[in-house]
Amino acid sequence: MGSEAPVSHALRIACMSLLPTPGPGQGHVVLPHGDVFWDLIPVPQSLEYIRDYIPSLLDQYDGVALEGISSKFRIGGKWFPHEYIESFLELSALGERFSDGSLLRSTLERHLVRLAADELKPLVSSKTILFFSGLNRYGSAEVLSAYSRHLLFGDLLYGFRLGIPIASFRAFVRSAPQLAQAVGKTPAHWFWPSARRSHRVMPRFSYYFRRADVIVGGISYFMRYSPRRLDGKLVFTNLMREEDLELFDERGAAVVVSLTPVIGDSFVPLAVLEAAFKLRTEKRHAAKIEDHFLNCLHELDLKPRIYDLRPIPQSTPTAEALHQVAQQAVVTPPPAPVKLTPGSDVAKFCFVIHPLSFTQVKRLKVVRALSNFVPHRLIEDAVAQLPPLLVGAVRGINGAEGSKAEGLIYAVPMTSRAIMRFPPEFMYRKLLAIAGEAAKQGCQIMGLGAYTSIVGDAGVTVSEQSPLAVTTGNSFSVAATIRGLEQAASRAGLDLSQCRALVVGATGSIGSICARLLAPRVAELYLVSPRPERLLALSRKLESETPSVRQRLRLSRHVSDFAGLADVVIATTSSVEPVVDVMDLKPGCVVCDVARPPDIRPQAAAARTDVLVIESGEIKLPQGAEVTYDIGLPRGLIYACLAETALLALERYFKHFTLGREIEPEKVHLIQAFADRHGFELAPPSSFGRVVPPERFTRLQAINRKRS
Repeated sequence: MGSEAPVSHALRIACMSLLPTPGPGQGHVVLPHGDVFWDLIPVPQSLEYIRDYIPSLLDQYDGVALEGISSKFRIGGKWFPHEYIESFLELSALGERFSDGSLLRSTLERHLVRLAADELKPLVSSKTILFFSGLNRYGSAEVLSAYSRHLLFGDLLYGFRLGIPIASFRAFVRSAPQLAQAVGKTPAHWFWPSARRSHRVMPRFSYYFRRADVIVGGISYFMRYSPRRLDGKLVFTNLMREEDLELFDERGAAVVVSLTPVIGDSFVPLAVLEAAFKLRTEKRHAAKIEDHFLNCLHELDLKPRIYDLRPIPQSTPTAEALHQVAQQAVVTPPPAPVKLTPGSDVAKFCFVIHPLSFTQVKRLKVVRALSNFVPHRLIEDAVAQLPPLLVGAVRGINGAEGSKAEGLIYAVPMTSRAIMRFPPEFMYRKLLAIAGEAAKQGCQIMGLGAYTSIVGDAGVTVSEQSPLAVTTGNSFSVAATIRGLEQAASRAGLDLSQCRALVVGATGSIGSICARLLAPRVAELYLVSPRPERLLALSRKLESETPSVRQRLRLSRHVSDFAGLADVVIATTSSVEPVVDVMDLKPGCVVCDVARPPDIRPQAAAARTDVLVIESGEIKLPQGAEVTYDIGLPRGLIYACLAETALLALERYFKHFTLGREIEPEKVHLIQAFADRHGFELAPPSSFGRVVPPERFTRLQAINRKRS
């Protein structure tokens, strides 16, 4: 990632603003790496003026920031330059001395949007959300699409002055690259109201304002296009000062969320903060600078400013009450325990599996025949329509103090890819059908395996309608992962307390709890996830639980940033494609691959005999127990998620256990205690189905001993 370059003086930045401002101003803020002063300079809505003014500013200032327009858009994982602006302003010659906030908009802004949406969840969830411009707010749209499906995009309404909204996030994702390319070839004033010479107020397409509950956009859009009344609306925008709230107060908005960074008591223009980050660091590859920004933002702990503009009569909640309602809205009270059938001495459970790949679907004779001339995807989608199948059982599980359990294994005929293609409701119906059938067979708890445990809301909706208690099994998967990694690392000559640990897929349900459990136990912790707002939220949680981790924590969106540094790796993504390049890994490294399908394929791992990739979550069945169906493991072994379901049955713990995206450390410790009591032990470390031979560990010990 690189280190900060030494700077002997405070930074001075000229911030040219195309946004409506009262006049010239000044600002000062103290960042972790030094003071930053900026002069706010209102400029005419003219790129010609800006282009001619920049050289004189660079003679006086360390850098130049421009607020009001962007020189590029980030759509998904790809940047689309605004070719006209880049060429006209000759930005390639300015290099890192020029900033317009577009890099921070794809990291910081989406983090602030998520924090605000979590706090205001009742005002956001399932609401209609209007974006003036999705191109300029793609990251925010991606975040809010997780809270509501009802997203409207006004790029064609307000950018192109056409009466055509883009009526869903999926439709916007499909059209965004073409829109970005089209916008990039036009003068700036064609798309941005801040760059237009006229300040006329031109309310347009008011119908969509009336329809929307939430409106997202820069303040110049509101000043030019919004109707006179915004009664009851939730607004996400960028305030330059608190006086800007008057516009929204006068128009009746209910709540305003400002996405402008506030440090101390100062509103810091996004472009200024980006310029400071750039100028305080060494030159780095453009693809990695956003990851460096993540670590800078992690140190600042920024939060959105939320202004509740509503009057506060007795019947209207305050902002504090609103936060309490939001917290209560996501908490589901635990169900009452389900009692055993009188006279039964065997607790019954069921467990759901599915084929991980098309190769496993080809076990069916008809599929093998069709696969020679019918596209595999078509076969997958056709097979997915079949009902779940009862394929086997788990028998003879004897636990402590005479407890007994047995289980039924059901298979959903959907591959990992098919599950990700179909809407969650499709899987919910199959799981509820299994629950209903298993209840008739006397089962009292259901475990969700592989992708059935992550689809949709990770078991929450199913648990609300299921006649059985439900668990995803992820608590014991985590417990087995941490214990298995510790044991394998020790045998490889590594002391976990002295290790640099990398968690890939760190913001997922398993990745985040692994990070929380590792934080107090390792020397340095590296977290990787493609969603920057989730990384920043996780870093805050880690610091609150383990304050000492602050100086030992690094964040990135790219595995390659840390792969060569880590001594131990936990891979937990839900990607159907491999995400870890084994050639980047450090010699002597131990990788625990929790992902299903695996994040590292056998063919790739075979090229690195100096690196050990082990499976995670494999548990030895107690003596005398058996599984009557091939679940893809050697005889006598089961996955930890299946083991968790069996353990809960042995304990007569017939209530919902591991659900949702956040796994509780207390449940990880509890299920491990159950396992210890009933004799459920970790299987010997294995790599791609084969037990790791002792000489493999001996070689790793030699590598790590030489390096130390």
